[in-house]
Amino acid sequence: MNKVSVIVLVYNQEDFIEKNLQGVFMQKTNFPIELIISNDKSTDNTDSVIQKLIENAPEHIEINYTNHKNNLGATPNFYDTLKKVNGKYIAFCEGDDYWTDENKLQIQYDFLEQNKDYTICCHNVIQVDENDIIINNSQFSSIENRDYTAFEIYKDWQVHTTSIFMKSSVLKNDAFRKTLNDPTLLYFDTIMFMAATTSGKMRGMDITMSAYRRHSAGLSAGTDFKRDLRHNKLDQITGNYYKGKISHLADWMIFSRSRLDFWECINKNKYSLAFQHLKWILKKYKILRIYLLKKIK
Repeated sequence: MNKVSVIVLVYNQEDFIEKNLQGVFMQKTNFPIELIISNDKSTDNTDSVIQKLIENAPEHIEINYTNHKNNLGATPNFYDTLKKVNGKYIAFCEGDDYWTDENKLQIQYDFLEQNKDYTICCHNVIQVDENDIIINNSQFSSIENRDYTAFEIYKDWQVHTTSIFMKSSVLKNDAFRKTLNDPTLLYFDTIMFMAATTSGKMRGMDITMSAYRRHSAGLSAGTDFKRDLRHNKLDQITGNYYKGKISHLADWMIFSRSRLDFWECINKNKYSLAFQHLKWILKKYKILRIYLLKKIK
């Protein structure tokens, strides 16, 4: 049977990693699993927790654990982990999230094995807090039983990483090589899902099989003007590669984000950051012109 590589990226998640690994260990499959855990030099007790847990890993799960000596950062850690993938398929579950269905991997594996024109599939995800209590309006998004396009994935940001199961061959396609080659990128998930759609189709499943944990330490929590500048860079790379309506949407997102951040930076006397956002606004001069004309009217 074909091997499935499961990637778990970890940083300072001593309180959550046990729940994460239990979700992997409980998987019932007829194929072997390669569990690649990459600890990005956590400063808490994450390493000792992982060491104890992997001692009791099921026999069908091969453990590849790295505890980095130096902190790489989220995206470089992701790139480094991908180099260790040996499976035909890849699934992802970051250290503070977890899988809730023991058949998750088998269901998605069977779908891609039986539908060769698909490269990636996803499913619904619930949202929980630090104490595993389901948050009101608990679904991360509403995934339907149908195919999804790169434009939909980019426009709505509705596909969560814990739900993804894809062919590892995506890592070698043109879209992946040209859009995921920058270690300073803010996010790598959505742009990776989009890359997968250039090699085949993407299928959504309306079943719920994982949980996304929302907490204050999460990468996307809060307002951060510097983070938004990095987000602009990601959108620019995306727009440059995919062109068409994705490019138009990328331009609008960059302009809208920077316009709001510019005025907020001015109000908070953060003039250096305001200038950096202003440069992005001026780069999107066509949208700026349309915006100003609408304001005048």
